[in-house]
Amino acid sequence: MHMPISQSGHYLLIEREDNPMSYCQDQYKLDPFEYDYEKLIVTKKGPVYIVSFNDAANLNAMSYQQMADFNDFLKRVRLDPECRAIVLTGEGRAFCAGFNLNELNYEPPADMGRAQRDFYLMQSICSDQAVNMRNCPQPIIGALKGFAVGGGLSLSCACDMRVCGESYSMQAGYLNIGLTGTDMSGSYYLPRIVGYGRAAEALMTARRIKADELKEWGFANQVVPDEECVDAAVAMAEMMCKNSAPLGLRLTKESLQASLDNSFDSQIKMENRNQVLASQTEDARKGVLKMNPKLREDVKAHPENYAFKNL
Repeated sequence: MHMPISQSGHYLLIEREDNPMSYCQDQYKLDPFEYDYEKLIVTKKGPVYIVSFNDAANLNAMSYQQMADFNDFLKRVRLDPECRAIVLTGEGRAFCAGFNLNELNYEPPADMGRAQRDFYLMQSICSDQAVNMRNCPQPIIGALKGFAVGGGLSLSCACDMRVCGESYSMQAGYLNIGLTGTDMSGSYYLPRIVGYGRAAEALMTARRIKADELKEWGFANQVVPDEECVDAAVAMAEMMCKNSAPLGLRLTKESLQASLDNSFDSQIKMENRNQVLASQTEDARKGVLKMNPKLREDVKAHPENYAFKNL
């Protein structure tokens, strides 16, 4: 894909109006935003991407292939201007049943012991999912139904918001196989979502906790029938996209994630920086114009001229 060049040698921006990334992809050599995976289904619904773990026969347990697909998606989608929010779900009757234990039987390379393999490869690949979810600038809404065990619990916690189907239940299943109850950021996020005492109960007893109780805990933003779970999450994502500029929404997630660690002073400085940054965008200029009483009729007649669209 190439930008047209004028006689003066300058790139013309005509094509950029139709496809805002065409210029960047040409100039900055970015790969096409294509998402073709073996264990992950990516469905585009306008600016909302529905991402589904696709190993229903194994309850979407985390195989190396599934984790590789998910990590690749999360890193690739960060620069995709068409994706403004993500809905994460699982095919079949489970969200994610934790690590696929069948793959624990793989022998490490001949020059590597199990400790090195498990720590530097397996555990890193697992936890990279939570790291990449946090670093992904688009908000991630979990559309969660069925079982979320072990790593599935942690991935549920790493979502920015959660719509739970009535069948959803989570369990710190690691304890049941002789491991710890904390993994893949679960001990980081869960106390911040539900409080220390409830997080301790969930992670230390390994009891199965169902959707209605999780709603009372503040873990679930909504609880809906399973068949409405994805649609409800998409509706929440579409509301975000409708009410916000793309960069403003991404910077809002950045600030919220940073607030989990920042001091008050550091957080104020980040908010100030992000607000000034957002104010210098074309979308902010349009937003101010939309609020001008003198332009009210023009906004109604030509809403496309005031639509937010810039990354």
